[in-house]
Amino acid sequence: MPVDVQFDAWRPLDEEGNARLPTCEASAGFGAAFSSWTLGEIVLTHAVFSGVPARQWWHRPKSDPDHCCVVLVRTRAGDGTPREELCVRSPALALERRVRDGEIITLHLPRDRRPAEEPCCEKGHDVAVSRELAPLLSRYMDGLVRSLPHLGPEQAASLEAPTRALVAACLAPAPAAVEPARPVLGSALVDRVRSVVRQNMASPDFGPEGLARLLAMSRSKLYRLFEQSGGVAHFINRERLREAHRRLSAHTETLSIHAIGNEVGFVDHSTFSRAFRREFGYSPTEARERGLAQSFAEECESTVQG
Repeated sequence: MPVDVQFDAWRPLDEEGNARLPTCEASAGFGAAFSSWTLGEIVLTHAVFSGVPARQWWHRPKSDPDHCCVVLVRTRAGDGTPREELCVRSPALALERRVRDGEIITLHLPRDRRPAEEPCCEKGHDVAVSRELAPLLSRYMDGLVRSLPHLGPEQAASLEAPTRALVAACLAPAPAAVEPARPVLGSALVDRVRSVVRQNMASPDFGPEGLARLLAMSRSKLYRLFEQSGGVAHFINRERLREAHRRLSAHTETLSIHAIGNEVGFVDHSTFSRAFRREFGYSPTEARERGLAQSFAEECESTVQG
């Protein structure tokens, strides 16, 4: 949009979605994107600023707020170091802060029909997010932003209950609050484990002990998480093989099968081939051939349709 109308165009979003309003000079202009989705009675908003100088932003308090907010804020310090903050805010309380370019993901949780264990609407800024569970809630909010553009209204609405349960567990991690959220917590924790495994799978020596250390998690807790699915070592090995399969199936992949096996942590080619066949029922060579055949078929179909 033209620079002289950008600020006024952004202002209505503050009234409708409680977006954080930068108070920089309108003549300076700024890049901003704002998205909003509904999950039943929950509203998720996502605001991204780019090319904006350090600025003051403030929130107008509401006399009779109908919701509270769980807010994930990403900013950068003066030296460019990224910072992340997860907190609870009440629209009834004023708040002002100086920030730099950033990203803000907000869950707006309505006061009515909330679970009895959900404490954030009553105490506003005084509620602390569990240090142990904050990373899980942050990743869950990130996942919602990535997934919701691809979901229909009914699918989005089905996420209301698990989202409420997860928030309640992270703000009041008592047994009564954690139990309803256990499936969501378990899934988020597995996603976190998977991310760490993928970052380190190239090392042949990477195993359960290294994984527990990087997660800052006790070995016993890590083993309990995977005891029903074959164990931690089995999970790591399966992630290695799935990554290898993904790469072998990609027609753009140019590395040899042996090189791909090395890059997912298999030093010996024959060991990699046997493990791959046990997991998928066919060899790495067949996986590559299937990937090329699928790519060729898609290109032919696209040509015919064109």
